[in-house]
Amino acid sequence: MTSVEPEGALESPVDGSIAGSKGKPLFLTRYEHPNAQYTVVLVHGTAGYSAAYHDFAEQFRRRFPATVWAFDLTGHGRTPGPRGDFTFDDLLEDVRAVADHAAERTGVPVVLHGASQGGEIAFHALARCPRVAGAVCMNILLNDELQMNRAIRLMRSPMMGRLARGLGDRVRVPLRRVIDFKAAYQEDPGLLPEKRIDPLNVWSYGFKSYHSVFNYKPHEPSAANTKPVLVACGENDEVVDPGHARACFERIGGPKDLFVMPGGGHQLMIFETDLYSRVLDSWIRERVLGRARSWTAPLDVEEQAYFDFLHRERRSEASGEPDYRYSWLDKLLTRIHNGTIERGVRYFAQAQVSPHWRFTEELVNKIDYVAWQFLRDYLPQSAGSERSRMAVVGCGSGTAIRGLREVQPEFRDWEIDGFDVDYKAIRAARRSFADVASVQFHVGDIRDRNILPSNEFDVVYMHGILDHCGEHRAVLANVYRALKPGGRLFYVAPDRNLYTWLSFVTIGPLFVSGLYKSTHDFRRFVRPTELSRLLEDLGYRSLRSHGASRSPAIAGLEYTTKLNPFAAGRAFHERNLSDFTIVLTKAPSLLGGGYMGEYVGVAEKPVAGQGEW
Repeated sequence: MTSVEPEGALESPVDGSIAGSKGKPLFLTRYEHPNAQYTVVLVHGTAGYSAAYHDFAEQFRRRFPATVWAFDLTGHGRTPGPRGDFTFDDLLEDVRAVADHAAERTGVPVVLHGASQGGEIAFHALARCPRVAGAVCMNILLNDELQMNRAIRLMRSPMMGRLARGLGDRVRVPLRRVIDFKAAYQEDPGLLPEKRIDPLNVWSYGFKSYHSVFNYKPHEPSAANTKPVLVACGENDEVVDPGHARACFERIGGPKDLFVMPGGGHQLMIFETDLYSRVLDSWIRERVLGRARSWTAPLDVEEQAYFDFLHRERRSEASGEPDYRYSWLDKLLTRIHNGTIERGVRYFAQAQVSPHWRFTEELVNKIDYVAWQFLRDYLPQSAGSERSRMAVVGCGSGTAIRGLREVQPEFRDWEIDGFDVDYKAIRAARRSFADVASVQFHVGDIRDRNILPSNEFDVVYMHGILDHCGEHRAVLANVYRALKPGGRLFYVAPDRNLYTWLSFVTIGPLFVSGLYKSTHDFRRFVRPTELSRLLEDLGYRSLRSHGASRSPAIAGLEYTTKLNPFAAGRAFHERNLSDFTIVLTKAPSLLGGGYMGEYVGVAEKPVAGQGEW
C-alpha cells in the first residue's frame, strides 16, 4: 500500500462540471492525487448525490495513490434540471461522459464504483465505456434478469408500462414509502434525519423516471461481460438481500469477485470506510491493474476475530442461557419483541463515526463513574511491591479507562489491559493511549481461553458484556482463571424484568434513542440471584456489603427519570446528559426482588483454604 505522507501535500477537492447526457452540465468534484495510479469514478445511489461520499473520497485518496471523481447524476443533487426526472439511459450516458473525461484528463486506468442503485448503473455502464477498466458494484440488482421482489416484478408489468407512458413524470413516487431508508442508515440513527432536511437529496422520482430504472433492457446479458467486476455487499444488508447480490454475481461473466462484508449493512462506504477502502484498493491493484487470476480480501487477524465473534453469536441466536430460569413472563416479553447481540455489537462499532453513539458512550461512562462510587470500597489490598493489574473487558475505545484513571487516581499506578472484540474501537484506543505505557489494548473474544492470561489480574471489570454476549458461563469461567487468588470481579449488568424490557429492549431504543431496531437480547439479561448462583458454581466467593452483615455486595444503578420517556428523549435529541441522573440503590425494588435497571456487584476468586465471607 502506498500512502501520502504529509496531509497538506494534496490540494483541496475541485468543483466543476462536465457535459453529460443531452449536453446538460453534470456537477463534478475531483479529488486529485499527484501520483495517481488509477482513478475511481463514484456513482451515487437512489435519492442521494455525490457529497454523501466526501469523507470516503477524501480518505481514499489520502491512503492510496488514487484520484477520485464524484458527480451528481441527471435529476440529482447540484446538477441543474428537474429533480427526480431522468431516464436510465440518461444515467448511463452520464457515467460514460464522466468516465471518458476522467480517462483523458488523468491518463490512468478508470474504475467505476457504484453504491446501492449506483451499482446497477455502474455495471450496465461498462458496456458503454470502452475506456473503463473495471467496475465495483456495492450492491447490484440485474432487474432484467433477476427481479429481487414482487414490487420490482410489478414495475416491469405491461400495466405499469402503460401507466408510465400515460402519466409520465407528473405523478411522483415518494421514495421513503418504497425504500426503507432507516434500514439503509441503521448504524447511525442521527444520520437519516440530517439527510431528510438536506435540500439536495431527492425524496420523490417521477413515475416514468422510476419505471425506467427497473425496465432497462441491456443489449447483451450480464454473462457477456468481459471486464473485471467486484460485487460487494453487507452480510446484514436489509435493503438489498445479500442472497440476491450473490445470485447476480453468479450470472455475471468475465473476471469477477464477490466480497460479502461480515456484519456489514447497506452503506459500507460510510460505516466501514477503513476496511472497505482497503478492500477496494487491493482489488483494483490485483485484479484490474495487475490482472491477477484470483483475489482474496485483505482481512487481518484482529478484523477476523471480530467477524468470528459475530458469526458465533448468530449461531447461538435462537437459544438463551442454559444457566438461567426464564419465567413465563420472560418468554412472553421475548416473543413480543426482542433484539439481537449482533445488532448491538454492530451499533457500538460505529463509535468513531456516529455522534449518536458518542453520546451513548458518554452515558455508559457516566454509569461507570457511579458504579465505581460503590466498587472503590472493594478494591483488593495491594500485594506488596508488585504493581496491581486490572483488565477492563469490553473497553471500547478506552474512554472509560481514561475516566477511571481520572476519578480513581490510584489506577494511574496500575497496569491496565483493555479487551474488546471491536477492532475499530481498539485501534482508536491504542492511538489515544499511545503515550501511556501502563495501558495496553487487545482484540479478542474472552470466551476463548487464549485471550485472557491466567492468574494475572487483581481486578477484572465488566460493563456491557453479559448483555452483549452469549455463553455467560464461558465468559465468567475465563475471568475466574484470569484472576489472581484474592482477585475480584467487578460487574455491571441489567436485571431481567418488565422495566428493563421496556427501557432497554422496546420503548427505550425504538422511541427514545431513535434506533432502527433493538440492540439487546432480553434473554442475556441476568437476575442477581441467577448470577450469584452461576458465580458460586464456578468457584467465586461472594463478598458481604459494607455496613450490612449478610447482604451481598450488590447495589442498583437506577435512572432518576424512571420511565419518563420525555426527559430521556430530550437528552438524546439535545445530546445533553443533565436529564440522566443515576443513583445507587441499596434496597431491591418491588420488581420481584430485582432492580430498576442495571446493578453493580463484586465477587472474589478465593485464596486456597479461604472460607465463605
